[in-house]
Amino acid sequence: MTGAALHERLAAACAELAGLPVQRDEPMARHTTLGIGGPADALVTAADEASVTRVLAAAARHGVPLFVLGGGSNLLVGDGGIRGITLTLAGALAELVVLEEGRRIEVGAAASFPRLAQVALSQGWPPAVGWFGTPGQVGGALVMNAGTRQGEIGDVVSEVRLASADGTERRLRPACGFGYRTSAFPPGAVLTSAVLQCDSHKSSEVEALTVMAHEQLNRRRATQPKQRSAGSIFKNPPGDFAGRLVEAAGLKGYAVGGASISDVHANFIVNTGGAVARDVVAVAEHARTVVRDRFGVELEWEVRRVGEHQ
Repeated sequence: MTGAALHERLAAACAELAGLPVQRDEPMARHTTLGIGGPADALVTAADEASVTRVLAAAARHGVPLFVLGGGSNLLVGDGGIRGITLTLAGALAELVVLEEGRRIEVGAAASFPRLAQVALSQGWPPAVGWFGTPGQVGGALVMNAGTRQGEIGDVVSEVRLASADGTERRLRPACGFGYRTSAFPPGAVLTSAVLQCDSHKSSEVEALTVMAHEQLNRRRATQPKQRSAGSIFKNPPGDFAGRLVEAAGLKGYAVGGASISDVHANFIVNTGGAVARDVVAVAEHARTVVRDRFGVELEWEVRRVGEHQ
């Protein structure tokens, strides 16, 4: 599709979305934890499920690409920006409700994942210890099955509500394909909310769980960089740690432009100031090559790369 054809289709799709907030040519650097990213053609905000359905239907009807933006962590947007519609969720889709005396939580995909972790912990949910300190929104946490060995969000998912690419809504029950940093939601679907259930919650253990969570958070803060990043750049290979391999390869501090492998934790690439996406990719690919040549291990990206990379 030529640029002119996409422009016409995008204009027609946006015209159908009258009444929804639409920002044209919105810099994605404002919306990512790395502070990097070219402009989105159109950033559309949906505050309820009906609005999400409208956006999906309009994009499908006019053949316009669609990307769903969460909290902007674990994300590298290309310097060329994102073509088509970038959808972000807000309003009712950010709500969180505790039910059944703390045994069940209904939460919107746009809710803060740190807030969910805090609320679940206050209800005595042991898996929430593993969520503490992870940024972003609940939708992204579900897609990436966020958490640590102390607990992942997939451990307590009872149901996920989503809107499909054809504009219909459906409920997906536990078979979500959760694994290490992965899930199996239908391609093109947009997660709108989830029901979480923890049968092992114990209000009497809140204090002990809170201590454990804060100890973990303090360890993270002591061992992770304070500069802007997207979180862990690589997935841990089976039986090892990506950061250990990158550090053993002597790559701490390796830099291209404004992007550098952190001196604090080698599985983080930080924006030291003025970094662009191609700097981050260059640093990461150099690390992958060196680790592969030296240790025979193929590191896999954990950070999602979207948009046009130049």
